[in-house]
Amino acid sequence: MLNERIEQYTSISYNQWYWWRRFKSRTVLHKYQSLEDKIKNGDFEVSDYHWWKLWENELEKEAISKSEDPSKQHETRCLFGERKRRLTEDYIKDEAKILEAMYNDFRIELRMKKEEVEDEMLQFEGTLSEFYYYIYNKKKTNGNQRHPQ
Repeated sequence: MLNERIEQYTSISYNQWYWWRRFKSRTVLHKYQSLEDKIKNGDFEVSDYHWWKLWENELEKEAISKSEDPSKQHETRCLFGERKRRLTEDYIKDEAKILEAMYNDFRIELRMKKEEVEDEMLQFEGTLSEFYYYIYNKKKTNGNQRHPQ
C-alpha cells in the first residue's frame, strides 16, 4: 500500500532549502471550490508528510542493510533521522493547516462552528464524504441549506 501511495507523488530535484523532501505535495483545490469537491479531491486527507516519513523508514532500512560498516550505518541513521525529524515537523504544521481549512469550509458552506463539527464528528462513524452528506441532509431537513453542486 505504501508503494502505491508513493507512486502518486512526483519526485522533485534537490533543493538546498528543503533537502529532506523528495516529492512534490499534492495539489489542493482553490479556496473558492465547494467543500464537496475538496473532499472528493482529497484535500482533507492525511498529510503527504505522513506517507513520506513512512517511505523514509523503508529507504533507511534498505540503506543500512547494504552497508556492513558500523560507522557508515551510524551516518546513514543520523541522516535519515534528521530527514524524518524535519518531515515530522512539516507533518504537524500541515495537519493543523488541513484541519483548519476543513473547519473553515464547514463553517462557510454548512454554517457550522468548529465545535459543532467536532461534536458531530465524534459521534459519526464513516468517511469524510459520508459525514459531509450526513451533515448536509441534516441541515437540509432543517430547511436552511442550499443543494450541493
